[in-house]
Amino acid sequence: MELRQLRYFIVLSEELHFSRAAKRLHLSQPPLTRQIRQLEQELGVNLLYRTTRKVELTDAGHTFANEARQIIARVAHASGLASQANRGVVGELVVGYTPARANIVATAVKAFSKLYSNVRITLRDMSGQGVQLIRDGRIDVGFVAQPIDGTGLIVKTVRRERFVVALPEKHPLATRQSISIRELAKEPILLFPRYSNPVGYDILVGLFRARDLSMTIALEVENLHMRMELLRAGFGLCVFRSSVAEILYGKDVVFRPLQSSPTAQVAIAYSAENRSHTLPLFTDCVKQKLNKKRTN
Repeated sequence: MELRQLRYFIVLSEELHFSRAAKRLHLSQPPLTRQIRQLEQELGVNLLYRTTRKVELTDAGHTFANEARQIIARVAHASGLASQANRGVVGELVVGYTPARANIVATAVKAFSKLYSNVRITLRDMSGQGVQLIRDGRIDVGFVAQPIDGTGLIVKTVRRERFVVALPEKHPLATRQSISIRELAKEPILLFPRYSNPVGYDILVGLFRARDLSMTIALEVENLHMRMELLRAGFGLCVFRSSVAEILYGKDVVFRPLQSSPTAQVAIAYSAENRSHTLPLFTDCVKQKLNKKRTN
């Protein structure tokens, strides 16, 4: 059995027409027919139903086509790794993030890249899709807000932090050393949509409900920097995790601690079945770097 036979059969299984498949493969039809017959003879099964009017896959054909695609994908993957190794890249890792945790991810990736410059990092926004991307194997490790459904995953907390309130420097509350939930309940709030960060959304809304107060949501805006611009324009105040505030300091805006703030937890999550040899290196680096940063 040859790889080209697998590729030929995959195309034929998609086209279900010898002439069209041959055209896609830049072949004449007889060589394609011959290769498919040789493949069936070697397997000892019929992969196709052939009539004068149409071509269909047998049950064995459906099964074989699915397996053939995986084989070709693995071969392509192996070829890519070999090419990377030839260029001095000996590993790759797909890291998931959301914009709200971008600064934490940047810190972790920078530290890792200094230690393992021959590992290629690919960053993927996982907003609105969450840990399913990790379970599906499309992301090796993701930075997530706790708590999450950790079924089938290994979840390790790497950062604990509290919330702060962002407000214009001329706002009456800007003179306070800290701001209470009751004071915040009197102000319009610029919040992010729940779909973009369900954990953070529920934590903040829950702070008000626990005190029988209502949060007045002026606007729901996903982008952090747009929320800051709207704050400057007078639309309302913002509540951020302290690490987010680190990257948002700017003109005419001050940050004050939120009284009785709960602790927000940021974790890394990865599949228990992930066998990437670069994953343990990354998780160890992240834990050391972020824990050190938190205690400094």
